[in-house]
Amino acid sequence: MNVRRLMSGTLSAAVIVLMSGLSTLATAQSQNGPAMLGDNDAIFIDGKTFKATPGKVKGDAASRIKTSDAQELGQGAIILRAGQKLYIVDAPPRQAGAAATDDAPVNNIRIAYEPPKNPDHQVLYEMLKQRQVLEMLQHMLSPFQFPVELTIKTMGCDGLSDFWFSYDDSVPTVHMCYELLQHIIKTKPEEVTPVLKITPHDAVVGQFLFWSLHEVGHAVFHIFEVPLFGREEDAADEFSVYMLLHFGKDQAHRWVEGAAYAQHQFVTDYKENPEVEKRLEYFSGIHGTPEQRFYNGLCLAYGADPVLFADVAESGFLPKMRADHCEHEYQTFDYAFKTVIRPHIDRQLAKAVMHEMWFPDVPAEQATK
Repeated sequence: MNVRRLMSGTLSAAVIVLMSGLSTLATAQSQNGPAMLGDNDAIFIDGKTFKATPGKVKGDAASRIKTSDAQELGQGAIILRAGQKLYIVDAPPRQAGAAATDDAPVNNIRIAYEPPKNPDHQVLYEMLKQRQVLEMLQHMLSPFQFPVELTIKTMGCDGLSDFWFSYDDSVPTVHMCYELLQHIIKTKPEEVTPVLKITPHDAVVGQFLFWSLHEVGHAVFHIFEVPLFGREEDAADEFSVYMLLHFGKDQAHRWVEGAAYAQHQFVTDYKENPEVEKRLEYFSGIHGTPEQRFYNGLCLAYGADPVLFADVAESGFLPKMRADHCEHEYQTFDYAFKTVIRPHIDRQLAKAVMHEMWFPDVPAEQATK
């Protein structure tokens, strides 16, 4: 799928469109079901008025295509309006159940489902493809204007439960292990959690998106050469939560707290036994401890919207001594993001993408056991 902007002043398509005598055709098609372009039919969309006008190619279509420098779209196209701009998306998302293809990048984002090495991951592999999980992530990230191709792939990792970012033969790549994905599914809550009201579905989606966007954060930092003060792993955590916060209030609330489910058991245990005893080297890793990452994520969310995330403070999961500083923490990251990363984002397309609903729940009988 390739997203391209249609500039309002671009009228070359009008060369192959005859603006007369076809309103009856358009009306008849709308009454009899989905419209279909016949051979030599065309549609012109005005980039200023956004009016769509059907028409016919004058003369030989092949010569018109050549003289107008037209490009073949391949499997299909979607034309969408975001604000005062038009976008064309070729090779649109397939219907559920359709076969996935891994060779069509979207705005320089390529996806791939590698066949699993472990037979125990086969059902998970097929579920991910059937539900088009990577396609949705690919589309969510499409507003980023990457100057090079970024690959995101699922793969078997020989027992390693992890996601990571690295360069594969000079290609920036986000690796997602089936082992971690399976762990997320197997450890989801059996029912809605009693305090933060996290559903099993939101725990799975929230954790998947958090870990995925964390690694995409690493990719963004490297590809755009983003200067960082502090540890890159902390910045990638903040990037991930910050992204989640921008997909609408309802999704943001569910996903951020769903992501927190991965660490909230640590905090729950320590509430019952606040005396924490760990070996000193436990604090020497490049990642923050699970407890720190739990508090950092909730703090960023609470700082962004203390009303929406009031439950994390009221429940005591975010201590008041930290909550009082969270607005400043959010504003600090927000300023940095808007200064060094937002210039690499198509903001009109981002607005359209972030208003969509993603990762809908499925009937229980279809869920992976």
